[in-house]
Amino acid sequence: MSVRESLDSLIQQAINSHPSRHHSLSLSAAAALAAIAYEVAQEYEVPIVFSLVDTAGQQRWFFSMDDALLVSHRLATEKAWTAVALRMATHELAQQVRPGASLEGLPQQGICCLGGGLPCWSQTRLLGGIGISGGSVAQDIAIARESLARFSQAHFLLTPSRP
Repeated sequence: MSVRESLDSLIQQAINSHPSRHHSLSLSAAAALAAIAYEVAQEYEVPIVFSLVDTAGQQRWFFSMDDALLVSHRLATEKAWTAVALRMATHELAQQVRPGASLEGLPQQGICCLGGGLPCWSQTRLLGGIGISGGSVAQDIAIARESLARFSQAHFLLTPSRP
């Protein structure tokens, strides 16, 4: 083995042994989760916008149902991003940003505090976040939760909170 090949081998071993901090749902899992969210939204008769971001906050999957509100396009993505950025459901954050609360100033930083954003945990690994927007806050939360629950039954466990 040449020095160059030996060095390349050592570099590759180092790369392989370093745990990645950036994980995401596979494209097929993202598509499956989106399809489930679409089905759930149809059952609720709510035209939603769905956003899925990876752990770096980058859009991984997005769709808009016919007749979805224009504002929902922005909100769904903001909800998904916020859920990943803070590793918590956006409806839980709403309580913490009230005047006088510990995170009072966050909404001025582009954080979305409306319900419908959930982080997606697989065991102890964050894989991304989803944002649902289009109905009432209660409907958005219910559709997001139901989507993760059905995905978990059909594929693998995906929860909105770290175990």
